[in-house]
Amino acid sequence: MINLIVFIVSWNRVIGELSRMDMNTRSITLILLCLLAPCRFAFAADIALPEIGDSAGALVSPQEEYRIGQAFYWRLQQSVDLVDDPEVTSYLSRLGERLVSHSDAPALSFTFFMVPDPSINAFAAPGGFIGVNSGLLLTSQQEDELASVLAHEIAHVTQRHLLRSFEQNSQMNIPRLAALVGAVLLGAADAQAGVAAMTIVQASGVQAQINHTRAHEAEADNLGMQNLVRSGFDAQAMPTFFERLQQSSRFYNGSAIPEFLRTHPVTTSRIAEARGRAVNYGRAPLKQDDLAFYLIREKLRVNIINNLTELKQFYVTALEAGNARRKEAMEYGYALALLKSGEYSRARTAMTALIEQDPERLAYQLALAEIERSSGRLEQALAIYQRNQRLFPHDYALATAEAKLLLQMKAPEKAEDILLDQVKVGHEEGSLYKLLAQAYGDMNETSEAHRWLAEYYYQSGHLKFALDQFKLSEKAAIGDRYQEAKVKARIEDVKATQALLKEYE
Repeated sequence: MINLIVFIVSWNRVIGELSRMDMNTRSITLILLCLLAPCRFAFAADIALPEIGDSAGALVSPQEEYRIGQAFYWRLQQSVDLVDDPEVTSYLSRLGERLVSHSDAPALSFTFFMVPDPSINAFAAPGGFIGVNSGLLLTSQQEDELASVLAHEIAHVTQRHLLRSFEQNSQMNIPRLAALVGAVLLGAADAQAGVAAMTIVQASGVQAQINHTRAHEAEADNLGMQNLVRSGFDAQAMPTFFERLQQSSRFYNGSAIPEFLRTHPVTTSRIAEARGRAVNYGRAPLKQDDLAFYLIREKLRVNIINNLTELKQFYVTALEAGNARRKEAMEYGYALALLKSGEYSRARTAMTALIEQDPERLAYQLALAEIERSSGRLEQALAIYQRNQRLFPHDYALATAEAKLLLQMKAPEKAEDILLDQVKVGHEEGSLYKLLAQAYGDMNETSEAHRWLAEYYYQSGHLKFALDQFKLSEKAAIGDRYQEAKVKARIEDVKATQALLKEYE
């Protein structure tokens, strides 16, 4: 346990350095921080699976492992504005959960999130926290390719690779581990200094740590492909994705090489082995509908690109060339680009045409409602939301969009009902809590407004702010025994978490 605490001290202090890095430097570092070594996707001849009841589980409990990952996730949120689009995050979570359900540990809890970074990368932190850079989704040409990377990261978590690495190197003292992470940080900021520092660390025996992690990468690739196939995806997607990246790397040199190719080297032998393994699985059955992936990809593209002239031209060119993989997705993206540029009439016409072809496609309905809301036609937007609530009663993106509109229309009581329903079905997003705080504030229910704002702060790891808001909630609840008891219990929870984290400082 002492070693664990010292390890978490190093982990949290290093994660703290992220807030002082620019986005490129930070993204280079993320995956290295998660597993304490580069995630290389290397293959090994022998892939040893952990035996049931191995000693790794005794080193750190699942609860402690989750705490480590949660601390990482909190620090990340405080230094990076994660993608907060409900449609994008819901899609990523559904895809991840589908893969988890077919993994070796379907009961484990996972948190999937997206980082707005154009580099092609993904990373897994302890406790099931899996991040995907926006560049990975935009580069993927089909859903199977994105799923193959997620399956690999899920395998890191289900096989508890961090714990097994720590156990394997129990002879290595904490200063050496800290030196490795320090060298990684130094290398992210200054390549020459990083190489020199890493040489010194390796001379002290850290190479064994890297070699062990390479074996874990091979294991994650193998299990990831198995999971991919069990989940109904095409095994060929993994080598196809890597092969395309390798070919594209010919046009890059030096630091311009895509980050995925720096942290996940794609070699000819690796592609050949992956291709050979995929052949054994055969082709996955043809999907009935994978349009959701293409729509989400275009919505993300519109969200993160600010040059609207170039964005609209991109869609016009793609549609004129007629070589878009999914024409509907290009038309959808174009309509969203028109909306973003304030061309509401043209956007409405484009989206209405898509709805006529596919009237029950929720993404189209949500986009049309947003066009109506943005153009000031609030009643028309509300009618679209209400109509779709009957078809998709618990959809998170639909619920939050309607709640925002109801708050805009000064109807907080109706927004409250919709938002609380999302809480009941298990959604724990910070943005949901923030909307609830606004709804209760608009209803002059001060204690509840402070309580939900506290939950928002807690969700993002701002424990001091959360505690302050809970105390304000408690003060405003005087006379309401049930509310007081509920808030006091949460205050004790936050204090206990603060005390635990203080041990790691």
